[in-house]
Amino acid sequence: MFPEIGSFGPFTLYSFGLMAALALVVPAFFLALDLRQRGMNPGLAVELAFGAGIGGFVGARLYYVVENRGEPGVSLISGSGLTWYGGLIGGVIGVWLVTLWRRKPIGVVANLAAAPLALGYAIGRMGCQLSGDGDYGSASSLPWAMSYPDGTVPTTQLVHPTPLYEAVAMLAIFWLLWRTRGRLTAPWSLFGAYLVLSGAERFLVEFIRQNPEELAGLTTAQLISVVSVAIGAALLLRGRNAEPRPVAASS
Repeated sequence: MFPEIGSFGPFTLYSFGLMAALALVVPAFFLALDLRQRGMNPGLAVELAFGAGIGGFVGARLYYVVENRGEPGVSLISGSGLTWYGGLIGGVIGVWLVTLWRRKPIGVVANLAAAPLALGYAIGRMGCQLSGDGDYGSASSLPWAMSYPDGTVPTTQLVHPTPLYEAVAMLAIFWLLWRTRGRLTAPWSLFGAYLVLSGAERFLVEFIRQNPEELAGLTTAQLISVVSVAIGAALLLRGRNAEPRPVAASS
């Protein structure tokens, strides 16, 4: 693990911070490309990416600190720690604020943000892996199980590298959303697909995480994932009903 990449005078470069920066820049590139292909101003990508990225990371970080308060090394300014549902809420709020400011249709912007949000989250999880911030899973004897002896939250036990699992899953979700963005065009529909897929991903990975159960044998993340999937499915259904239907020719 590499929590710290190196020191440059008084400045220390953290691997988590580097990946957080990339989680803004790389999705912004794809968002600008999408805007350009749609004949829209690609400059909007920077504003939306920063809204989603800053809101997402702030939300993810705040929730992580609240959720893990009292544990050693956990603070707002430490170089690691993300919570998926905090990031989702914060990212949505960030995009919403930028959309209000620019007076853009929120349902269209939500669709534009869907694939970049998945990509940004995947890159952020790579930062969790590099920093070894305690997001790893339960003990495992699988060939790819890992220990994190030098992580921010160290462990010498072989465990599931769940940040890698999530990064790979969210990269696949990004690819799927990017490929289908020309088909799910009704307002909110592509964002609905994002909520369904990301919620399902987090629900499943929680079975090998170390989070405590809260209700009906499910963790807090799983309960919120169920809500995410339900909202996403409703948005998809709404978008499907909003699609124009061909009018039957009169005889």
